[in-house]
Amino acid sequence: MAPKRKERYRKPKKICWHLYSLQTLNPEKFIRVIDKILRREFMVIK
Repeated sequence: MAPKRKERYRKPKKICWHLYSLQTLNPEKFIRVIDKILRREFMVIK
């Protein structure tokens, strides 16, 4: 019988974005994040 493996820790999905952290994103990721913010899947904090 094979030994059981522990489940790996998965980081929680980032849903809250600060305005300053958006400035450091590359253009492709910035577009994806802004799209989700506009669809209200993500939230912007000040």
